[in-house]
Amino acid sequence: MRKLKIMEHISLDGVIQTSADPKADSDFPYGDWTAPYRSPAGFALVTQMYGETFDLVIGRRTYDQWSSFWPKAPRGQMADRLNAATKYVATHRPESLDGARSRALDRTS
Repeated sequence: MRKLKIMEHISLDGVIQTSADPKADSDFPYGDWTAPYRSPAGFALVTQMYGETFDLVIGRRTYDQWSSFWPKAPRGQMADRLNAATKYVATHRPESLDGARSRALDRTS
């Protein structure tokens, strides 16, 4: 059995926010405000935390947002690792998952 790591990117003031879909939180104007403050040392720490290889357990909305962006992202440490990861997706529409590295979570397991 593999270990399950739970990681969340959160600002010091408790905000978990991204600018992936500006319409998703149109009442919150500060989406992805931490991006300009990310440092090379911070990025190195995040990639070390994730490790060389990993898989992801994600929800359907996150999968839909990511599947349109990451495969087209410029090659790099994070993009390469995310693209290589198997995505285990909580979904009621398993037939609509794209890619060889996407699997629907089995409701019986």
